[in-house]
Amino acid sequence: MAKKKSARGKGGKKFARKGGKTGASKSARKAERKARAKAGRKNFIVKKNAKKAAKRPAIKAGKKAASKPAAKAPAGPPPGPPEMPPEALIMQTMFGFMMTKGLGVAASLGIADALKGGPLYYTDLASVLGADQRALHRVMRMLAGHGIFAEPKAGTFANNPVSDLLRADHPQSMVGMAKMICGESHWQPWGRLEHTVRTGKSGAFHAFGEEIFTWFQKPENKDEWDVFNDAMTSMSMGQAPLIAESYDFSRFSKIVDVGGGHGLLLKHIMAKAPNATGVLFDMPDVVAGADLPEYIERQGGDFFERVPDGGDCYVMKAIIHDWSDDHCRKILSNIARAMNPDGRVLLFETVMPEEPGPHPSKFADVNMLAMTDGGCERTPTEFRKLFESAGLQLVGITPLPDGWTNIIEARRA
Repeated sequence: MAKKKSARGKGGKKFARKGGKTGASKSARKAERKARAKAGRKNFIVKKNAKKAAKRPAIKAGKKAASKPAAKAPAGPPPGPPEMPPEALIMQTMFGFMMTKGLGVAASLGIADALKGGPLYYTDLASVLGADQRALHRVMRMLAGHGIFAEPKAGTFANNPVSDLLRADHPQSMVGMAKMICGESHWQPWGRLEHTVRTGKSGAFHAFGEEIFTWFQKPENKDEWDVFNDAMTSMSMGQAPLIAESYDFSRFSKIVDVGGGHGLLLKHIMAKAPNATGVLFDMPDVVAGADLPEYIERQGGDFFERVPDGGDCYVMKAIIHDWSDDHCRKILSNIARAMNPDGRVLLFETVMPEEPGPHPSKFADVNMLAMTDGGCERTPTEFRKLFESAGLQLVGITPLPDGWTNIIEARRA
């Protein structure tokens, strides 16, 4: 019996001729379509429910997270300033000296002190200061535009939290430091920086023909020497309380401040060591001008020659960075010989990081290059080697919260 032919529909699907043995009945095909439709609906419902289930935990978790306080960001350095176009960075750096000198003028004229009572129009401010009205207005406008002083109305100037630090009576006054950095003792050597880089000789040598501390001691430069000592006291106003709080000085019986200026740091330290005696040691004319309590003895002398004997704690703030390794070795060797066997040497200095990147010590280091004969900011490795060469041993370095000062501790080797 011959097989019946099959035909193909439009879609190319093979189907059997009506009534053929291989074809499905009409009722069977209808039943099949119903089954497929039912299965499709079931699959759709399953998928829909699965989507809902997937979303539900996220919604609950979101609500739960919203009810809790936001997690703190991980600790780390604060974000840096926004990037500047290269030409803008060059321009800002070139003109930076104008802000520096303008700040120095404000410090020298006592502008922040004149504004202590409240805002003044520039003509009135000029009358109080004995300055030229138009020139003063132009400088004040520049300073206020940079955030130093406020200008609440055009031509009227007032103090703000920044300029308050230029008041002589402010507890953290920086006016002495501003006068020194912007004065002749620093301005002239920095003007010779190119000569320094070419020759290795300090800017002070090029400007004055001699080392800066020798120049300071000349009678005709007494005013600049007084400004320098006031600046050291000014710098200590913010650092001294922090240092005194950051180390246990109560275990010492005799504390010697070597090169301690007018004694501000030592007075803060002695407040934390009530059972100790203190010795302020510096050049005779410096300690003579110090206002000291009875429990602090003053001694004049040269730390390259000797230091007071018998101390169990010798402190120096911003002294070692002024001098070359050879000079520092003399100072530290004198201390190592004079101190008690179990004594400590504490330096309060900035520390140069070993790795590249921005750091304030890199500015301070170039200041030492311009101003001194061999002074520099040192890395931890350089401090360790310097101590070893003077018969001392580095105990540790503790950075303080100001981001500048470190307590560098040593003992006898």
